[in-house]
Amino acid sequence: MLRDQSLGGAMRRSLFALLASIVALTACASGGTRHPAYDAGVSRDWGTRDTGTPLDLGGRDFGSPDFGSPDLGSDLDLGPASPDLGALDLGSADLGSADLGRADLGTPDLGAPDLGPPTGCTSAATCQDGLACNGVEGCIAGTCRPGTAIACDDGIACTTNSCTEPGGACAFARNDSACPAGSTCTAPTASGCTSTSTCTESPCRLVSPQCGCTGTQACVVSAGARLCAAAGTGATGTACGTGTSGCAAGNLCVGVTATGTGSACEHFCTTDADCTGAGALCILTLNDGAGGTVPGATLCSLSCNPLNGSGCPTGSTCRVFVESAGSARYLTHCEGPVGGGTDFTPCTTDSECAAGYACIDLGFGTECAHWCNATTGTGCTLGLTCSTFTTPVLIGTREYGICN
Repeated sequence: MLRDQSLGGAMRRSLFALLASIVALTACASGGTRHPAYDAGVSRDWGTRDTGTPLDLGGRDFGSPDFGSPDLGSDLDLGPASPDLGALDLGSADLGSADLGRADLGTPDLGAPDLGPPTGCTSAATCQDGLACNGVEGCIAGTCRPGTAIACDDGIACTTNSCTEPGGACAFARNDSACPAGSTCTAPTASGCTSTSTCTESPCRLVSPQCGCTGTQACVVSAGARLCAAAGTGATGTACGTGTSGCAAGNLCVGVTATGTGSACEHFCTTDADCTGAGALCILTLNDGAGGTVPGATLCSLSCNPLNGSGCPTGSTCRVFVESAGSARYLTHCEGPVGGGTDFTPCTTDSECAAGYACIDLGFGTECAHWCNATTGTGCTLGLTCSTFTTPVLIGTREYGICN
């Protein structure tokens, strides 16, 4: 029979902490060429005037007067008889590229109207844009100026304020989403959010049956405070994500490995009766991140099998712990990392031992030793015997021992 052995300082330490949580028309008129038909440079020769034979009045023979070609003397250059406009070259009317693009109206601005560059006005009536919410436009020194927009604010945080057209009337719509869980916006009959919950804990109750949150939410602890968050489906002891995700209402996703990569859903409790399974005790508290614990938030340890380490998420294994005060009860819980030490492997902490083993002082220094079922005397190999402790290690109705 082994003497009463301590299960090591590692079995009396705190168990874990919460994971916190944007055209000018250009006419190219080329010079025309003088048409040959209008070149008057040809000489006109009238020749010598011939009056024929001397005038014989007898027979009244005047002959045939020969005027020849009339000679007007110096060449008469009249230039072209009609203007030579050549070929009228209007070119191509170059209007540039008439780039009308696409009308870019931007985002409608319902604020003060943009009147553009100052325009001349004679009265305020000529400056009105027909909108009331952006104020009454005025005419100052012949220039239209924007008005002052109507400010709609009822001073109540849970209402959505707006100005409506036509007429510029203020509207104040209730917005329940701006209120805490369990409250609704009762404006204008009240000055804001009014609690509609019958929950006796504020803002919500952690222990099942939970209250204070909507039907799709769970009451959880994050950054040291209670709040409502979307509920998951994870049952107690199942693997989950981190923080408030993955677990059903009444559970909290808490890290069970030293690296924080493994987490399990752990159940909120007020007494051991709220916990399920052998080795599950209402004993675990949550660190508030400031050296203390979160008030009113206690969790059950996880019921698991220390003989083979089963019942825990990947990256952790089932360990045996003892209360550091009070009744010094034994309990089980999942913890990581998991080492590789087996029978008689020297160790300093449980984390150096494989699943199903504990770091125990057997009188020759601390070594990894396999847990066994002392109630039935089974669980040892290599010819080792299941030895019990002077103070029995009882978890539920089963007594555990160590193979040596």
